[in-house]
Amino acid sequence: PAAPSGRPAAALAPPLVSPPLLRCDRASSAMAMPTPCAAQGGQAEPTVGAGAGAVVLPEDVLRDILLRLPAKTLCRFRAVCRSWRSFLSDPLFIAAHKSKHPGPLIVTCIRDLLGDGGGTVNIMDLSGHVVRRMTTSIEDATLLCTRLDLICVTGQENCYTNGHVIDPATGHTLALPYKRAHVRAFFSYAFELGQVVSTGEYKALRCVSVNSWSHGSEPMISEVITLGGGGGDRHARWRERPCPPCPVTSASKKSVVVNGVVYFLLDFGSHRFTYSGDSVEPCSVACFDLETEEWMGTLRGPIQVRSFVKSFNGMCSYSDLYCKLSLVNMNGFLVMVQDPLAYPLDLPLDLWFLIDIEKCLWDRKYSIAFQYENLFAQPLLILEDGRIAIGASNLLRIYDPVSESYTEFQMAGSRLFAIYTGNLLSLTSSFTSKRQNVVRHAGATLSPKPTNIAKSVCGICIGCRRIPIQSTTNHECH
Repeated sequence: PAAPSGRPAAALAPPLVSPPLLRCDRASSAMAMPTPCAAQGGQAEPTVGAGAGAVVLPEDVLRDILLRLPAKTLCRFRAVCRSWRSFLSDPLFIAAHKSKHPGPLIVTCIRDLLGDGGGTVNIMDLSGHVVRRMTTSIEDATLLCTRLDLICVTGQENCYTNGHVIDPATGHTLALPYKRAHVRAFFSYAFELGQVVSTGEYKALRCVSVNSWSHGSEPMISEVITLGGGGGDRHARWRERPCPPCPVTSASKKSVVVNGVVYFLLDFGSHRFTYSGDSVEPCSVACFDLETEEWMGTLRGPIQVRSFVKSFNGMCSYSDLYCKLSLVNMNGFLVMVQDPLAYPLDLPLDLWFLIDIEKCLWDRKYSIAFQYENLFAQPLLILEDGRIAIGASNLLRIYDPVSESYTEFQMAGSRLFAIYTGNLLSLTSSFTSKRQNVVRHAGATLSPKPTNIAKSVCGICIGCRRIPIQSTTNHECH
């Protein structure tokens, strides 16, 4: 790497990392200075230019330059030589790079409608630039709207039954168990993946019905599975838990995980009563604690939304209102999104933040003027400068509440969005399994092969099309 064009190395900004992190022992191979290896097997000093008049680049300046580069570029630099790979894989450097590039990163999944029915998972920055691309052969691939350092893709065949969890940094992929051992057939209507706050464990929750015709009349079965447990994911099994208060679903953004709690918007339009016979109040939300693996009861929605149908004298039915509502995780808050209503009212896009779960207190922090592009939109997060990132059909929209203007980026084929909170430079998998598969390069599907394994385009070797390497070690080029 060289200094920026037209700017001498001595004039660069001071190091962004504290001196204890910058200093390394040249005699230690684990912390060797990232210098390209010489032809005779030694190490050459980093220089600017070539030939006898080359200038040596100071260590702290080189580190400062590397910290400024995106993760995609640094992954490629790991293939320069062993010393570069060692330095760029050091946990201290990875942590420093993460602090300088906090994100956020947006995840989308585009279905392959003309090929084998799989999909392409793209991880992008807020400018729409793809920093990591993976492919999956899951039929009707659907992205789970998570906010984690993992990505979950499900297949809509048999309603969210087959879930695949992917660690984008390492390429590890885990196919969750499909069917329960003592049930021949079932239909899954709800599926969510979250993290327990106190322990850091990853758990998935699904709610199933034994028969499709019994959905709504007979209690659903709740099941939980833990990823990365003490016995390893190879032995992980679904565990039956208490049934939900009434039918729940994950379709159309009706469920979300926030701080270790799964929230389901109850279908008050079709199911007016709980399994116990109580009436389902409009806009009510069922809560499931991933730590205790118990249902926490029902949360009442905003009073203005609950009375919406009555306020407009029947211009909107309860079924219409249910279709207009969704749940999202914005910056660690549970947010109920009320989609804009077009003709004849042109109502805005309202974002209701849950402020106090004990008192069921909601606050409408944002009310965004009606635009057709925001129909069925998915608000994603609030940026540090106060702007709001909104995922819409084929678009990523950045809304400025002050100027009430939008900046848009085309994302063809995108319908659902997730937030990736991990570090793409990390070499440590977020879950451990003897049956995990590390995917190296485009087109690689490694053995042992689950039903539908994901395929990753390696950040190091994009475009090189090397022969895939079968391995279960960390994500490195060999």
